[in-house]
Amino acid sequence: MMKQATKARAGPTNIAIVGAGGIGSALTHLLVRSLHDGELVRKIGGTNIALFDSDVVEQRNTLFQLFCHQDVGKKKVECLKESLSEFEGDLLEIQAIPEDVRSPGDLADQDLVLVCVDSSLGRSATHSSGTEWADLRCSGDGFIALDHRVERETLELLTAEQEPASCQLEGAIESGNLQMGYAAAAAWGAQWAIQSLRKTVGEENAQPPRPGSSSITFGHLGFLPLKEDD
Repeated sequence: MMKQATKARAGPTNIAIVGAGGIGSALTHLLVRSLHDGELVRKIGGTNIALFDSDVVEQRNTLFQLFCHQDVGKKKVECLKESLSEFEGDLLEIQAIPEDVRSPGDLADQDLVLVCVDSSLGRSATHSSGTEWADLRCSGDGFIALDHRVERETLELLTAEQEPASCQLEGAIESGNLQMGYAAAAAWGAQWAIQSLRKTVGEENAQPPRPGSSSITFGHLGFLPLKEDD
């Protein structure tokens, strides 16, 4: 059962970001800056942002993920926490968890989950977590964004088991033809998270973006069908 839209407990709101690659690293930077201060974060009782990913930074990651050369060989989540530590305080805590999400129980304490990893197992665990979630995917300059409102048949079709793949098209990194769909997906996810938090505290006109697909080059490609009650 999905958790209630209205925040029902005191204390910080827990937000999980699953995956710290192109989408996840950009999304983490957007959300940490947006939620370290301000009226909204005070209303929700502060935030705890948990970062899940077992990967280490590779040299090629520095071309399109938010890591530096000195990060190579270190855990991605620990690098993100360190680079954003100046934003931590009474209203924001960052938790680096250098592990992959493998089951819904890994997300048991979360209020919102954003999955940014190309793993059918991680996606399925998020979809079954019982919380409100968004699932962000990209290829080249395009991206697709799903969330808990998408109808089951469409969700199952789009979450069939598949081989993991980079956000970048084959040969893009070597040729320098880097594509920015990951940044667009991260922006969608950050907007979704902020508006979802506004809904939890009952703010008027809170409107999470509708799930769908888009391309930076070709524009909006279409919405995904939602459950009848959404």
